[in-house]
Amino acid sequence: MPAPPPATDETLPLANEGGYRERVPEPRLRRIVAAAAALPLVVVSLALGAQMASATDVGGASDPVQYVALGDSYSAGFGLVPFSDEPAAGCYQAVANYPHLVADALGLALTDRTCSGAVTANIRDTPQTTITGAGVAPVQSDALTADTDVVTVTIGGNDLGFSTVATSCLAQSAQGPLFAVDLPNCRALYVQGSGEFEFDTLKAKLDDTVAPALAQTFALIAAKAPNAKVIVVGYPSIAPDVENVPVGGCFTPLITGQGAFPENAFPFTDVDTGYLHETEARLDAAIRTAAEGAGASYVSTLAATESHSACSTSDPYINGVTLTAGEGTASGVEGLSVKLGVLHPNTAGVGFLATEVGAAVAAAIEPTQPSPSPTPPPAPTPSPGSSAPASPAPGAVPAAPGTGPGADPAHPALAATGTDPLPLLLAALAVLAAGALAAAAATRRPHPRA
Repeated sequence: MPAPPPATDETLPLANEGGYRERVPEPRLRRIVAAAAALPLVVVSLALGAQMASATDVGGASDPVQYVALGDSYSAGFGLVPFSDEPAAGCYQAVANYPHLVADALGLALTDRTCSGAVTANIRDTPQTTITGAGVAPVQSDALTADTDVVTVTIGGNDLGFSTVATSCLAQSAQGPLFAVDLPNCRALYVQGSGEFEFDTLKAKLDDTVAPALAQTFALIAAKAPNAKVIVVGYPSIAPDVENVPVGGCFTPLITGQGAFPENAFPFTDVDTGYLHETEARLDAAIRTAAEGAGASYVSTLAATESHSACSTSDPYINGVTLTAGEGTASGVEGLSVKLGVLHPNTAGVGFLATEVGAAVAAAIEPTQPSPSPTPPPAPTPSPGSSAPASPAPGAVPAAPGTGPGADPAHPALAATGTDPLPLLLAALAVLAAGALAAAAATRRPHPRA
């Protein structure tokens, strides 16, 4: 039996490789892909239907928009199955991650370099040994050229070491102590001092190390893809804000008294629920500042997902923590490992990201509309009794036959009436969306809680 892979910043969600590389039965595969694709494709189509054709208009029908996706596990779709060996074995890049869903919906030519475990250096200049050690992913930004039209990227969480932080925060009860360290909570592990003399080591690392690395990375992307629209995508909420903590708190145990392993547990103390969200909010602000400083667009997903965190009991977008017996990544509990996708977007979460990112990408690739022509001055009114037609005003365009007063009302010219086909298209898409959303809802499976 092979030894578990070495611990890295993103090994918390790593699962038993052998258990997840088995071929997925065809009927199940169809259900997985259908469930993953239904929601984002429908919503993106509904909101952006009028823009979908514009993807090929940028360079012509024979020259599709060149889309490069960069980033870590939140872009790669870590936790969804099936996954491929692109760009290297061990990247856990899902075949239905949000870059693929967006590219399929908008007809883009996708180069997907996303890889679980990536840090900013892996985008800039450092090949990445994957978290299983099975492969080496090339430098992600090497995929960028002057021909790249649009770039999406999610990065920074592994630079901060968020997975390591989450692992250290696993607790035995809502009041503690922690499993890994004899402390009541992990805030006590990362925050030193008290009151005015508090020193948050995670905040210091974010300010002193992560933020400069983000700025450097986004500037490099802009330089390597000078003609591209760059869209930086923030992380969804893992822990809720105060308003979305349910009555009784978020905590659910990793192990029950009967030795069972609850699905999607939230084993973090009440103190750490707030501390984790506070840290996420700081990371979100730092990514926004670095992105906008490099001229990129920023899509924050934090606020919109606070009611869909891993703590949510009704409609979570993030997987909780599920233990499993057998080999795998250390969980803090001896003899147990964690399942694939812990604290990463589930199918609904990837659908949400695809919708948000799809809207931003469609807006970015929409061709620039020409400025409307100035309205010509009205033609002079004929003198009373005159039978001669009025001379056109200087610069005025003569009306086409059948478009002037008295034209056939059943066949008005769009230019003359101002009729816009967009509402009709959206109405048709709405009808299609209603049925597809119902199908997606029927395939959604509940997320049992402890």
